[in-house]
Amino acid sequence: MDTTPTFRADTEAAVWQQVAADMAQQPDLYDYRADLYQQDFHVRLELDIDLGGGFEGGYELTTLTASVPVHTAFHFALHEQDWVHEVGKLLGLQDVELGDPELDEAFIITTNQPDTLRQILAHPEVRATLLRYPDARLALAPASHEATAPLQLTFTEERALTEPAQLQEIYHLLLVLLQQVATAPLSA
Repeated sequence: MDTTPTFRADTEAAVWQQVAADMAQQPDLYDYRADLYQQDFHVRLELDIDLGGGFEGGYELTTLTASVPVHTAFHFALHEQDWVHEVGKLLGLQDVELGDPELDEAFIITTNQPDTLRQILAHPEVRATLLRYPDARLALAPASHEATAPLQLTFTEERALTEPAQLQEIYHLLLVLLQQVATAPLSA
C-alpha cells in the first residue's frame, strides 16, 4: 500500500520545492497524491491520468482540495461556460453576474452571497489565475450533503496539469481565497 507523501513548510516556495522534487522522482504521475501543509492550511493535490486502451478512451483529472479552517454560510461555484450549462440556464439555473465582463463570460457563477464573491474575485491574482483556467471548476461547498460536513475549497481541471509551476499557481489561488474567506466578515 502506498502512502501519500506529506510536505510541510512555513512558506509556499519551500512547500513547492519539496513537491517539485518528489514529482521529479516519480516514474509517472498517473496516480499522484500529496498532502501540503502551510501555516493553518491543508491542501490535497491529486493527479489521476488513465490513458485508456483498446476501445476505451482515457481521462485526465487534476484536483486540489483545501480544508476550510472556518465555518461560514458563504458558498460558491464557478464552472466553464458550455452548451450543457447554457441549457441549464434556460431550465432555471441561476447564473450570477459579477460585473466583471471577462469572468462573467468565462464562467457560470453560482453563489449565495454575490457581493462577497465579487469582492473576493476582484483580487488581481485570483482573477488572473482563474482566467488562465476557463475550463476549470472552483467551488466552496460542504464536503458532503450531511448538515455537519466541513467546507472544502476545490479546484478541478479535466486535464493533467503536471508542471509544478502550474500547480503552484493554483495552490496559491486556493491559499489567497482561504485567507480571504478566513478574514472576511462572512465567518460565523
